[in-house]
Amino acid sequence: MLKFGFAAAALASFAFISSAQADTVVFQSGDFTNFFTPFDSSSSSDNLFADSGWFGSGSDAGVVLKDITLHLVTFSDSGLPMSAGTTDINFTFNDGDPSGDIFGTAAELYSTTLTNVVLPAASGVSPTAFDLTIPLPGVFTLGGFNNVGFSIGVENFDFDGSFGFQTSEQFNYVGFYTELASEYEAGDWSQFSFGPNPFTNMNDMANLRMTITAPEPATLSVLAGAGLIALRRKR
Repeated sequence: MLKFGFAAAALASFAFISSAQADTVVFQSGDFTNFFTPFDSSSSSDNLFADSGWFGSGSDAGVVLKDITLHLVTFSDSGLPMSAGTTDINFTFNDGDPSGDIFGTAAELYSTTLTNVVLPAASGVSPTAFDLTIPLPGVFTLGGFNNVGFSIGVENFDFDGSFGFQTSEQFNYVGFYTELASEYEAGDWSQFSFGPNPFTNMNDMANLRMTITAPEPATLSVLAGAGLIALRRKR
């Protein structure tokens, strides 16, 4: 079940428990406006959610990456306060969307399992926002459009509420988002969105918030002027 909520009215109550100290940001989603919490205690380890984007212009060299920060939330679907919990997170970083159905080859560039990730307590009123920074050792983009994407799934889920993603209805600060996100379930990938893009009033939009950094500012001249651009799924 896709659980999607609106967060704008409760921004003042969010507690960000960590943040990434970036060398140079190569991809950064727009501001936190809504949230999407598809994971709970009934989630299968085979159920994955993914998103992607790009920050190149089509003829650029690959870029060495440092880390990715996923901007996440917990939520109490019952409206009652929930104590903090934990989960294991299976993470992959890919050349574009892991489904292979949007942009990029979907090649897996890195994977890891993060154990005992703390899921912050949920108030029962508004989502609790937090950041999860994952190192990307030895990872570099494949050049060209420099497609980037990720997927996560959960195991050993020990939390009474739900867990998922901050989303944005704003243009990216750096790089380009794709209009669709992806879900893997029952052996197949499919795409989804949350409705029309309020800036264009014509395209669907699903922008799961992430920030990707690189350790070498000298490699990033291609990014000049890349932020705050109206983005499209077709390029």
